Amino acid sequence: MMKMSRGLFITLEGPDGCGKTTQALALERELMHEGKRVLLTREPGGTKLGEAIREMLLSPESGLMSPRTEMLLYAASRAQHVDEVIRPQLEAGTCVISDRFIDSSLVYQGIGLSLGVAEVLAVNLAATGGLMPDLTIVLCLSAPRARERLHKKLKQGSMAIDRIESRDGVYQEKVAAGYQELRQIFPKRVVLIDADAAPESITRGIMNQIHQLERGERP
Repeated sequence: MMKMSRGLFITLEGPDGCGKTTQALALERELMHEGKRVLLTREPGGTKLGEAIREMLLSPESGLMSPRTEMLLYAASRAQHVDEVIRPQLEAGTCVISDRFIDSSLVYQGIGLSLGVAEVLAVNLAATGGLMPDLTIVLCLSAPRARERLHKKLKQGSMAIDRIESRDGVYQEKVAAGYQELRQIFPKRVVLIDADAAPESITRGIMNQIHQLERGERP
């Protein structure tokens, strides 16, 4: 019997307000149009337990949560997500798209909360059993532009600001800079894309990166 090939694991990253969710939905449509089996998921969340942890992490009522507690809760949610959903789907040949994954913790807790990338990476590699994405797309957006987008959505009533999004400008600047650092840490899998480009142009750029990966043309 022919062994089924493993599915691609693609993650979307970037500051809050960068348009990840829009692009995740667009990629799902494009890949399904190509005849691929696709699973779109998100973090924190993706499982019943993960969604419960998500509510705890993002609730303004959790304002006194320590940085290390925050890191460990994200890692716990991720461990369940990988074991229950992501790894089984990849092994079944499904292409998995995740709206955030391990790199969010490296940036938001490792850099933004100053826990250090090395500690956060070690904890999360233990949580995921070493699973890393095949391709990570970072939608780059400056902190001022990210705040502008979030405030626009807030005024439109289409969303509420959560505990992480409500952090001050200094933190958001560290997050924006942290995503730039990711490319230096993981140059083979991380691709930076300007989030201010037209959405259709961004989607085409991401699909081009996926096709390069499939053809073995990425470094």
